[in-house]
Amino acid sequence: MTAISLLSWGPIPLTGLWLGSQADYLSGSVNLGIVVSFASVFALLFGALSLLRRLDHAWILVRRAAGHDQRAGALARIFAMAAACGTLAFAFWFLVVNGPNDPNL
Repeated sequence: MTAISLLSWGPIPLTGLWLGSQADYLSGSVNLGIVVSFASVFALLFGALSLLRRLDHAWILVRRAAGHDQRAGALARIFAMAAACGTLAFAFWFLVVNGPNDPNL
């Protein structure tokens, strides 16, 4: 669940952008590239969230079968930690790697 949550903050959106760039390159239409990017990011992110929801439900059932009084899953905590890691990684990139005084901005 952690790996899929972390994929939602970088590789999945980048994959959607790459698919859109390929559609733009092959068709020569920027509008098609934008539509393909939006649709693929939408589909991939909601697919990942659907998979996360199913894994969370399975985790609850396994914990209950083991004798634990499990009422809520771990999805909210894992997704919050993934969001915090994504925010820290972006802040590090923006402030340290790229630099706020980068003349290319």
